[in-house]
Amino acid sequence: MREVLEAFLEELSAGRRAALSTIVRATGSTPRTLGARMLVRADGTTLGTIGGGAFEAMVTADARELLAVDRPAPLVKRYAFTEQGADALGMACGGSAEVLIEAADPGPRLVVFGAGHVGLAVVRLAATVGFACELVDDRPEAVEKARSTGSGRAVLCDADYASGLPGLDAGCYVAVVTRCHRTDRLALRHALRQPVRYLGLIGSRRKRTVLFEQLQAEDEVPLSALEAVRCPIGLPLGGETPEEIAVSIVAELLQVRHRTP
Repeated sequence: MREVLEAFLEELSAGRRAALSTIVRATGSTPRTLGARMLVRADGTTLGTIGGGAFEAMVTADARELLAVDRPAPLVKRYAFTEQGADALGMACGGSAEVLIEAADPGPRLVVFGAGHVGLAVVRLAATVGFACELVDDRPEAVEKARSTGSGRAVLCDADYASGLPGLDAGCYVAVVTRCHRTDRLALRHALRQPVRYLGLIGSRRKRTVLFEQLQAEDEVPLSALEAVRCPIGLPLGGETPEEIAVSIVAELLQVRHRTP
């Protein structure tokens, strides 16, 4: 049972959807008893068993159907080990089982460029409110520290932020909080290559002006794309410590996440 639960968490940590199926009620003759669990991955592979055969195949199909739904509610479904009836499995055992199917996803993807004090504080806090976090840095020691602390998935890129970078998509949240103006500009240039849900840059309005002018001159980034960047990043809550800055950034992430389109 522990192996199934750990694998379920691993799927979510890796950014993949998965479903946990648990027998919550069993009557009569059934292959497995109360509490048996099975993991169903999005690709249809499973781990653990709740009874095998037609029963397990049907639960797997129902779990995959639930995984295809956006933010699905947990489902409790009855399966009858009989040959006839609406919920019959075509079996002659005579019992029945109710299975709780819980589908989950890792939450919105947050890519943080910069694995320094602020970046680490941001992913620690963001993970507690449902974001699937990734940290990107060009310093091996910073990435190793992030990995050792379990602060999201840590990715090592090259010094020019040109290779080893994770792909971004329209649903991504991106925070650029690297150690200096140069790496901020390089990370921001990468993040601007396609639209994302949120893009924030740490720094002052003066820094914003300087970096934006450089990006327009050197990389021909259109002004319309730059205007979508939130800089200074975060809500104006005050505070100077990495943890306080993280609160302001995550608060803004949540504001965007829950805003009605």
